[in-house]
Amino acid sequence: MNDCLKSDHNLIHKIISIEDLPHFKKFRCGNGSMDLFLETEAYPSHIERESSTTLVYDNNELIGYYTLRHIKLSNLLPALDPSEDQQVLDIARLAVKSEHQGKGIGKAIVERIIQMAIQLNERFIILDALKEKWTWYKKHFEFDYLFPEDLESNSEIVTMIADLYDEDLVNKYYDDE
Repeated sequence: MNDCLKSDHNLIHKIISIEDLPHFKKFRCGNGSMDLFLETEAYPSHIERESSTTLVYDNNELIGYYTLRHIKLSNLLPALDPSEDQQVLDIARLAVKSEHQGKGIGKAIVERIIQMAIQLNERFIILDALKEKWTWYKKHFEFDYLFPEDLESNSEIVTMIADLYDEDLVNKYYDDE
């Protein structure tokens, strides 16, 4: 099975492997906890099937990564009616190496994740955005905040959700019949 895929920007998306571990030492994104996760937790979490980390390379240089997992929507919304509960795709982590930030790499990664989610028939994608980045996710990808209090509190995180259900597409299909 080929675990490397090319994407826009000539980026290669590669499922994390033990051979990649030496590359982690040179990766710095400006967020120490994201760097530490990559160095110490990403591979163990992957092999234990808690989450899946994909590394993003450009010309053999590790320039980013993202970690995906499934969680139950009720983990975020405990009052959710059990009949409405479902698994959702969680972008648990997304980081771009400091010197590559602001070049569209993060946007290309999120676009890639959304395309994968559509292919896998995911209805919702969730993520925890840094408070200073939440409007970026809303502007580029139509993510919306899940809890208004995230915007008003001193929290550094805004929990966001994107609904991939395309009502216009569904209506067009059924109206054309």
